[in-house]
Amino acid sequence: MNIKKRCGKIGCKALIGIKETYCSQHKNYNHKRYEQIRTSTEEGRAYKRFYDTKEWKSLRYQAMLRDGFICVCCGKEAKVCDHIIPTKVRWDLRLDINNTQSLCFECHNKKTKQDKIKYNL
Repeated sequence: MNIKKRCGKIGCKALIGIKETYCSQHKNYNHKRYEQIRTSTEEGRAYKRFYDTKEWKSLRYQAMLRDGFICVCCGKEAKVCDHIIPTKVRWDLRLDINNTQSLCFECHNKKTKQDKIKYNL
């Protein structure tokens, strides 16, 4: 029996062997390096600390519950609670439930790309 799992790169749907971590397309992806870069500045560490707080985790759950754990864009199962206006643009709205939405990984990745262009992030 050949057991498969999904590639460890968020959003990738490729199936790989159970003992592998990433598919051939993402085999050079280094999540630990990404985290090092992301938290190398005080601003990055502040964002990381925020997403580890009880307040955010509680708000995230409430928002996901409100949306029925369904992506508001496509109707698939939601995995991410997204800030509609990014926290890098409006930090003061980070705990406003009206500034959150439930998204699947694919829709979240698309929105993130759009936000980078829209807000010049």
